[in-house]
Amino acid sequence: MKNGQYRYKKIAEKLLLAVIISATVFLFFYQTMLAGSPLSQVIHRVGSDAEQVIGPVTDQRETIILQLVNFSTLPKAKILINGQCQGDFTHPYVTLAVSEGDTIEVDSTFYEHPIVVKILDSSKALQKPAKGMDFTGQKTIITIGKVELSEN
Repeated sequence: MKNGQYRYKKIAEKLLLAVIISATVFLFFYQTMLAGSPLSQVIHRVGSDAEQVIGPVTDQRETIILQLVNFSTLPKAKILINGQCQGDFTHPYVTLAVSEGDTIEVDSTFYEHPIVVKILDSSKALQKPAKGMDFTGQKTIITIGKVELSEN
C-alpha cells in the first residue's frame, strides 16, 4: 500500500515540476519575443541625431488648488474644466492642472444648500482666477473663471 502512495507522489511531483518549468519557459518567451522592449527604442536611436525632439512641448500646465469651505466633502459636486469633469470634492482640497484660456466651474446642481469654494493656492504664473477668492452657489454651476497666465 505504501508503495502505491509513494509512486503517486512521485508522479504528482514530476507533473508539478513540469508545469512550473513550462510556465517559466512560456513567460520568458513572452517577455523576450512578444512584449516590446523599451531598450529597443533606445538602441534604434543610437547613431542617429541624438538631439531629435521626440515630442514637442505644446501646452504649459499650471496648478490651482480649490478648497471646499463649508463642508468636508461633497462627492457629487463636480469640478469642470472647459465643460469636462476633471474632479470632485471627495476631499476638501482639489489640485487641478490648467492651461491658458481654460474655464473652471463647479457643478453644485445636486445639492440644495449653498456651497462655498475658495481658491486656496495657485502657481505663480496664474494671474486669474486670483488666490484667496471665494465663490458661492446653490443648485447651480458656479463659474470660478477663465484662466489667465502671466507673460513670463
